[in-house]
Amino acid sequence: MYLKPYSFEPNVSDIDSFEPNYSVSLCLPNVQGRAQVEVNEWCNCENCAKMSNDLECMCCSEFDNVKQLLDSKKCVTATASFEKNILDEEILNITRQQMIMKTKNKLKKKQLSALEVPNKTWRYICYVQFTHWVNSWTSLGKGVRVVIPACVINKIRNKYPEKDGLYVGFKKSNTYLPS
Repeated sequence: MYLKPYSFEPNVSDIDSFEPNYSVSLCLPNVQGRAQVEVNEWCNCENCAKMSNDLECMCCSEFDNVKQLLDSKKCVTATASFEKNILDEEILNITRQQMIMKTKNKLKKKQLSALEVPNKTWRYICYVQFTHWVNSWTSLGKGVRVVIPACVINKIRNKYPEKDGLYVGFKKSNTYLPS
């Protein structure tokens, strides 16, 4: 009996056929008119806030990828993983450094590199971090926008508020995938 070299290495076909244990849902629930109704009519986690447009009025419980991260909690923002991955300043600084190194946009690089980082930039980093965390098996490129649950936006805005209380909100792109 002898050992055969590389007998325990995975085949390329094994790697190529890998499929994650969840997928991105391509259907959004009907959100029409949600911005005009009370939050408790569409929010199940009890942490969402009233948003400026219908598409932003979505609860974390409506996203399959987010539901898998709940750890028996009612809201994704109540999980330890959310606190660590999305709101922890050390993690956000690492993400910020990676964004500075990767971006070719000079204005974005300047904003990210500022000594005094404004709350708007921290919110942006949090949104990017959340989007990557939730959609880790999905290719997200330039122009691909995803809807972020209202409870997540609310938690991030509470940590990094805008002085005047005015926020941009979700901007549609030609293509977007729900997270």
